[in-house]
Amino acid sequence: MALTDQQYYNDSSNWGENQFVLLKDIINNFIAFYVGDDKVINDVQRYDVVFHAKRGLQELHYDALKDVRALELELPDDLQLELPKDFVRLVRLSWVDDRGRLHPMMMDTETTIAKAYLQDDDYNIIFDNNGAATEGTSVIDTKLSQVSTVDNDQFTNLDYEFFGGRFGMATEKTNVNGKYNIDKNLGYIRFSSEVKGKAVVIEYITDGLEYLTEDELKVNKLAEDFLYKYIAHQIIQYKFGVQEYIVRRMKNEAFAAMKNMKIRMMDIHPFDLVHAMKGRNKWIK
Repeated sequence: MALTDQQYYNDSSNWGENQFVLLKDIINNFIAFYVGDDKVINDVQRYDVVFHAKRGLQELHYDALKDVRALELELPDDLQLELPKDFVRLVRLSWVDDRGRLHPMMMDTETTIAKAYLQDDDYNIIFDNNGAATEGTSVIDTKLSQVSTVDNDQFTNLDYEFFGGRFGMATEKTNVNGKYNIDKNLGYIRFSSEVKGKAVVIEYITDGLEYLTEDELKVNKLAEDFLYKYIAHQIIQYKFGVQEYIVRRMKNEAFAAMKNMKIRMMDIHPFDLVHAMKGRNKWIK
């Protein structure tokens, strides 16, 4: 049943819902209209459709939707934060200044995240009762956490913030905003002392599944047609006895649907293009 204007605006859970369709509905529609005796896919188990639907949703988030999420956290004294639970790939790490502006950080190539084994007075590694090496706190982490806070407010000019002013400097390492390292296996980020005591923002790409069920997962309506074509192609190519020309046709339809979806979802507006082209006649000395 359609919501009234009052119902929509009074309940924040309804805001923006018209953009999406539930994954459950896509799965049910696929089985109803793509599977049958007189259709290319004569028989398929529902769990097969669910599997390929979720895989297609992941591919959408990696390739087209670019679902970038931002998480703001206070940085503790040990300069380490856990990765978000739905983290797949990092987009940007920044710290927040007093005006709410973001200052992007760089990957630290001059240090690393290392395990630290405990040693006795003869520098032999200490093992526990199970024969495993006992771990302690890394010297790198200890040294970083002991460094006093660096005042970044003195750097307000973009020339200093991004490029620096010294001739012959290594520009790929020039950044007063601080640096970070990521240990993807252990699942945490370590920051340099420049951001000690500040709030940081982690921007990252997720797979869109969030450990949710098909009753909770949502798909943008602009991607709905692609998901139907993707599921059909994945099922057909692994189905026994299907002619090769049908598999190729399904593959081409899925590829074309992906291109159409990308064009539809490109977040480019004519006003932004006009604004960017204002400097086309600017003289370059």
